[in-house]
Amino acid sequence: MHGFDSLMGQETLVQRLQQAIISGRVAHAYLITGALGSGKKTLAMAFAQALFCNVQPGSACGTCRDCRRIEAGNHPDVIIIEPDAGKIKIDQVRRLKEQFALQAYEGSWKVGIVVGAETMTVEAANSLLKLLEEPSGRAVIMLLSSSPSMLLPTIVSRCQRIAMKRIPRQLIASFLEREYGLSPERAAVVAGLADGRLGRAKELAKEENLVRMDQVLSALASKERRGLEALRLAAQLDAEPEAVEFTLQILTVWLRDMLLLSSGCSPDMIVYQNRYEELLEQCKLYSPSAIIQAIWQVEDAARALKANAYRHLTLDALFYQLADLNSSSRASEVYKYGKSSGS
Repeated sequence: MHGFDSLMGQETLVQRLQQAIISGRVAHAYLITGALGSGKKTLAMAFAQALFCNVQPGSACGTCRDCRRIEAGNHPDVIIIEPDAGKIKIDQVRRLKEQFALQAYEGSWKVGIVVGAETMTVEAANSLLKLLEEPSGRAVIMLLSSSPSMLLPTIVSRCQRIAMKRIPRQLIASFLEREYGLSPERAAVVAGLADGRLGRAKELAKEENLVRMDQVLSALASKERRGLEALRLAAQLDAEPEAVEFTLQILTVWLRDMLLLSSGCSPDMIVYQNRYEELLEQCKLYSPSAIIQAIWQVEDAARALKANAYRHLTLDALFYQLADLNSSSRASEVYKYGKSSGS
């Protein structure tokens, strides 16, 4: 699939953009919002292809020179800006303005795509605002943001807003079965973790993430040597910091499933349906209040890690606490011991 066809579950948004192209009413600026992995960049790139494609006007053939160059990220009239060291800086916006001041190289459009627009520095945002205040000709700027509240209100007010839709779990699961060859049980779990985001589902469906998920869930479900398994997992994560966020998500969803089952909810509501019996066994051992406490512990750990707490100490404390949900001590008592930028 290519262009707009790759945006499963976003038909309403696609129709809106296609109609804008066909009617000649393309706005000068769009703000595309949605969670990480929701398909914001995919939509922006598909829109750019549809603007340039002469084979399928208002859509994209995916095979013509313009479509292929845009997909490869090397079309001279499509400028993509992404955060540099976590920030979009004024020099990047200045280069965008310089490109927009020139005539189109190969087409009649100029397209600018700003990924992570909320990371713009104050100087970069003010510079971009001037560009938005003085739109010129056939030029389109697309701002992509997962935190639009962090953008200047004056920037937001000059953009047409497009909010990515969350895709139904079953639709994502069917896609994963068809395109990635996952079993129905595995696809249902990944779709649940993706939380309505197709891009996130594709990332989670990678083999290394599936293996990690199995490792974490096996440690959680282990009835023997639970404390040892927990500390072993903490040590592994300390050596692989890039996997921490995903692991904490796995933990949170596991605990949420336990809480739902312990509260009498239908098994259809849980994510880890392939581990229903193990969840049910653990629900018999722990009270809802203990499970809620464990969820707080995971959230405390996530906040501490974002604040650069010592990763090794934080993870040890968290997983040891989770090894015994009924423990009265809180992992957050340990998190307060110092911070380190090197964690």
